[in-house]
Amino acid sequence: MPDFLLEIGTEELPASYIAPALEQMAKALRSGLEEARLFCGQARTAATPRRLAIWVPDLPTRQTEVEVEMTGPPARVAFDADGNPTKAAAGFARAQGVTVEEIHRVQTPKGEYCAVRKTEKGRTTKDILGEVLVEILAAASFPKSMLWPETDRPFARPIRWMVALFGEEVVPAEAYGVKTGRSSEGHPFLSPAAIVLETADWSAYEEALRRGNVVIDIGKRRNCIREEIQEALAGFGGPLEEEWLVDEVTQLTQCPHVILGSFADEFLSVPAPVVVAAMTEHQRYFPVRNADGELCPHFAVVSDRGEVGVDTIRYGNERVLHARLADARFFFEQDRMRRLEDYRQDTAGMVFLKGLGTYRDKSDRMAVLVGRVCEDLAGSEDVRRAAVRAAELCKADLVTAMVGEFPKLQGIVGGIYADADGEPEGVGRAIAEHYMPRYASDALPSSESGKALSLAEKLDNLSGCFSLGLTPSGSADPYALRRQSQALLRIAGESGRFFNLSALVRAALDLLPDSADKSADTENQILTFLGERLHQLALDKRLPHDLVRAALAVRPDCVADFWLRLDTLASLAEDPVWTGLVEVAERTFNITRETAGPPEVKPELFETPEERNLWRLLRANEDEIRRQLESRQYEAACRLFADRFAGPVHTFFEKVFVNVENVTVRENRLALLKRLSDVIWKHVADLSQITTGIDKG
Repeated sequence: MPDFLLEIGTEELPASYIAPALEQMAKALRSGLEEARLFCGQARTAATPRRLAIWVPDLPTRQTEVEVEMTGPPARVAFDADGNPTKAAAGFARAQGVTVEEIHRVQTPKGEYCAVRKTEKGRTTKDILGEVLVEILAAASFPKSMLWPETDRPFARPIRWMVALFGEEVVPAEAYGVKTGRSSEGHPFLSPAAIVLETADWSAYEEALRRGNVVIDIGKRRNCIREEIQEALAGFGGPLEEEWLVDEVTQLTQCPHVILGSFADEFLSVPAPVVVAAMTEHQRYFPVRNADGELCPHFAVVSDRGEVGVDTIRYGNERVLHARLADARFFFEQDRMRRLEDYRQDTAGMVFLKGLGTYRDKSDRMAVLVGRVCEDLAGSEDVRRAAVRAAELCKADLVTAMVGEFPKLQGIVGGIYADADGEPEGVGRAIAEHYMPRYASDALPSSESGKALSLAEKLDNLSGCFSLGLTPSGSADPYALRRQSQALLRIAGESGRFFNLSALVRAALDLLPDSADKSADTENQILTFLGERLHQLALDKRLPHDLVRAALAVRPDCVADFWLRLDTLASLAEDPVWTGLVEVAERTFNITRETAGPPEVKPELFETPEERNLWRLLRANEDEIRRQLESRQYEAACRLFADRFAGPVHTFFEKVFVNVENVTVRENRLALLKRLSDVIWKHVADLSQITTGIDKG
């Protein structure tokens, strides 16, 4: 069976546009083929900055035939009282290309209708692909698109050619003013001649582009770049740290080759993060480090000209980097003419969010809040002082020339300047870490003052935005509150400190301006939002939904405690004791669900030996269970509870009828069961929600 190859040739696409567009187009192709009854295998995608390619192997040459039933008018309209066909029946038969005798009757929810069965012949795959091709292009969406006179449909960049081959045949189609053909293009400078493709075979396509100095396979291009960079860095002893940049330059090149360049030693006097930012953010160069992790006066650049013009390219990039580093040094020297404290005064004129004051107001709030956070993190007085001072200074670098030139260095620049000013130990590091983690896979702050300040930063952002009604909606999250809440929960969970998050949320709200909504409703919205994020973090660890829900039902505002209890549940769920625990929890919880208030058990009202035995066991063991719970020995407490009560509770429900007519006896039995349930489950989890591994029959 023939293959299908589609290549869309464009002007240079931004690197970040390529992967999402390929995914959307491949999905649209699969959907279109399946809808047309052309079932295909896994589509293969590839791309360079100047082309998007999709290949599907082994497509049938035509659709499979299918028998369809066409419904017509109601039977009462198509046939008269004697069963003779009416004009309606004749018209329906004529429209379907059949005789009246071929009409049969079918029962539908609306009554009896006429119908005919027809065999729908399959269309050729080539014709269908031409229609699907237009849908594929329309499926690609981009952050920014363009329109041009030939079409009213947007696309990221002008389309210059389209290859659409089904086997050895061209699939005829036209879109964006461009007709499909079999001519592709190679590297615009190294192989400007057209590349004529004879077949949709992938190997032949890949080889033809290789001869045209284009590496079409993204994985091969990435591996080539990584290997050449590692080879270039090996002579200096340092590792490749900028893996993210490898992915980006992979999408910026077609024929990559790594070139090693250098810069003047004098620029090493500029702080290393600034030098690295100048290389990576502006120029997409790779820094070179020695075995100790120190910067060397060299860089690696990925050229898109293969091995052609290496010396010229090196010289040009060295000149560009020299200018960049000269600017960076100038900004650094200008900034250092003032202390960070002086820049702090300037933040009084820089609005944070309308309704929440300036960045000076924000840092003042954070200075108070971080002291409260330090109390919960149980840090030393030195940690608290460093965190408070860091909070006062942490937004000062926003008005420096360096952050103006390199916005991603906010916080890092402030930390460097704080250390240069001789601020107390830990202040600079806390400032540098207070935005961390900046993204999902980023590391957490490593210093205690940094953790405290990062928590204060995110608590202030969350409380401020929620108080103004600036909450995430659908996929829109302009203030990155989902990311910040997950970062907050990661820090709280991994801190090893069992503090109450709701108290910190309330403290953050109380520090906001009087014009902000600091109500209990706002606090509940924030805590609900954090609970949803905590739930998702647990699911991301592939933990069962019911275990997560059960643990979240009990004190979810203590994050470290939540993870400890969830780990306990996950461990017990793999143990034979689990079934007994869940049965006891379910039976006692369900029957006492409506029982309000603290249970008051009156032993003198017991009528059965099972009641007395359960009460005796409860009195004998509840203090020990509570001690284990207070010291967070959750697994030990659960095992002790199962060992003492699983059997007796089962016997109790077998022998004792709880809902007797005597109200006094009934309420006393419910009180006994509620006290038994409360002794552990309101401290560990709501096991009535468990379904994992439990036979509900």
